[in-house]
Amino acid sequence: MTLKALGDSAWLVEFPGESGEAALARVLGLVAALENDRPAGVLDVVPSFASVAVRFDEVDGLEILEWIGSVVVADRLIAGEEREIPVCYGGGHGPDLEDLAARTGLSVAEVIGLHSGAVYTVAAVGFSPGFPYLLGLPECLNVPRRETPRLAVPAGSVAVAGGQAGIYPFASPGGWHVLGRSRVGLFDPRAARPALLRSGDRVRFVPVEELGEAAEISPVVEITGPRWIEVIEPGALTTVQDLGRPGHESSGVSPGGAADRHALRVANLMVGNEEGAAALEICMSGPVLKFHAESTVALVGATGKSRRVVAGETVDFSNLTSGVRACLAVAGGLRVRELLGSAATDLRAGFGGFHGRALRAGDRLNFGEAGKVPQPGDWHVGRADGISEIELRFLPGVQQHWFSDAARRRFRSEVYQLTPRSDRMGARLAGAPLELEEPREMVSQPVACGSVQVPPDGQPIVLLAERQTIGGYPQIGHVISVDLPKLARAWPGTLVRFREVTWEEAREALLREEQDFAWLRTGLNLC
Repeated sequence: MTLKALGDSAWLVEFPGESGEAALARVLGLVAALENDRPAGVLDVVPSFASVAVRFDEVDGLEILEWIGSVVVADRLIAGEEREIPVCYGGGHGPDLEDLAARTGLSVAEVIGLHSGAVYTVAAVGFSPGFPYLLGLPECLNVPRRETPRLAVPAGSVAVAGGQAGIYPFASPGGWHVLGRSRVGLFDPRAARPALLRSGDRVRFVPVEELGEAAEISPVVEITGPRWIEVIEPGALTTVQDLGRPGHESSGVSPGGAADRHALRVANLMVGNEEGAAALEICMSGPVLKFHAESTVALVGATGKSRRVVAGETVDFSNLTSGVRACLAVAGGLRVRELLGSAATDLRAGFGGFHGRALRAGDRLNFGEAGKVPQPGDWHVGRADGISEIELRFLPGVQQHWFSDAARRRFRSEVYQLTPRSDRMGARLAGAPLELEEPREMVSQPVACGSVQVPPDGQPIVLLAERQTIGGYPQIGHVISVDLPKLARAWPGTLVRFREVTWEEAREALLREEQDFAWLRTGLNLC
C-alpha cells in the first residue's frame, strides 16, 4: 500500500502489483476500514480498480495522512448484490455488434452468448453518475476502444472496450463498442442510493427481444414565492451553482459547483448571504434579468461590485470584460430544490440547479428574503488578474515519473495556450507535447479538480469543477486549489505557465486565502 498526494486536498492510496478482483478486495477492505472510523473533515472516500482517494477540506492534511496509515486493513470478501440487466442486442441498439463479431472471428450469436453468459463485478462507478466499470469480460471479446469516439452514445447503451464492460447511464460521447441497450435506470439523484450499482456488486446481462419502456421519473417541482426574477435573455451559458455536492463520488457524481469558487463566495458575502448560497454562474456573456421584487446583487469575477435593484427593473449583465466567467449573487440566495445536498447544476448528467440545465428566456427564478446586507457604495472587492498570461502553481502528479525527463522539463518551462475547446469539465491547453518515457496502459483511478491529465496527443487538460470522478489518463501535475479560479476566468487564447511548489506551500496558500476571507467578512460587516 502506497500513499501519494492527489493535489493539495486529497490523498491517493494505491495497491501496486495488484489487479483484477484481488486488487478490488484490497480496495473494498480499505474503504470499509476508513468508513468505520471516519474523522470530521473527510469529505469523501472514493474507490477505484486498485486505488482509493480520500478527500478532505480545511482540516490538517497531515493528520488525515497519519489516520489513513494507521487503519488496519483486511481484504474484504466481494459479496455485493447481484443485478440482472435486460439487454436488447444488435440492430440500432447495438451498432457495433456485427463489427465486433467480425473482428473476433465469432458469430453474432456467439458474441451475445459470451457477453451475456459472463458474471461481471463492478470495479468502480465513475466517468458519469452511475456508470459501472465491469470486470469479467471474456478475453476473446477484449478489443481496444474505437479509433474515433462517437459524439453521442444513447443512454442505456451496453458496451465493451479494453477488457471491460460498461453501461452508459446518460447520452454522452464515448469510444466503447456498443453491443446493445437497456432501459434499466442506473442513476436517480432523488434516491437514498442514487447509483443502482456500487463497487463489489455482481452483474448479469439477460438478452431480451424488446427494449421496453423507460421508467418514468417525475420532474422536480421548483420553488415559487413573492420574490422572483424573470429571464429576458439567458446569456451564452448561465447556470445555478453553489459550492457543489461533495460526498457522492463513489456513485460517479462529480462534486461540481461553481468553476470559480472564490468568486461565488465573495459575491454571496457582498449581499449578506452564506458563502455557499445558490447563485448564477455566467460564462462569456451574461443574462438580461427583470427583477419583480427589490433586492441587492453583486457581480464578481476577479473583482466585483454590489448594487441595489428596484422592483420592475431590468438589468443587463451581458457585458463581461474581466474574465470568461463571473458569479452573480442575489440577496437572500436563489431558491431551487436541492439534490444530493446541493443546488448546483450538473450539466453533463442533467440534474440539479434549474431543471438540470442552463437558463432559457422566460424562466422564473425565485430568491429568498435578505438578511443584513452590506451597504452598496463606491467600493469594490478583489484585484484584476493578468488578462493575457497567468501562472499556475502545481504539485507533481501521481504519474509524473511516467513522463520523459524532457517532458517534465517542458511542462515546467514552456508556455501553453488555453483553447476554445475548454469547458466546465476541463481546461484544454495547446503547446509543446508531453510524451511518456515509454508506452504504458493505465488502470483508471480517482482524479481531482486541478489534475493535469495528458491524453495520447500529449496536450494537457486541467480538470475543473464538472470533472469526471475517475480517469484513465496519466497525471503529470495538480494545479493547487487557490490558483484554479484564475484558470476558470481565463479567456481562450490566454497564455499559461506552470510553476512547481511543495505540498506545504500549497496548504499555506489555502490558509492565507481563508485568512483573507476572514478579513473580508469583518470588513463587510462594517458596511
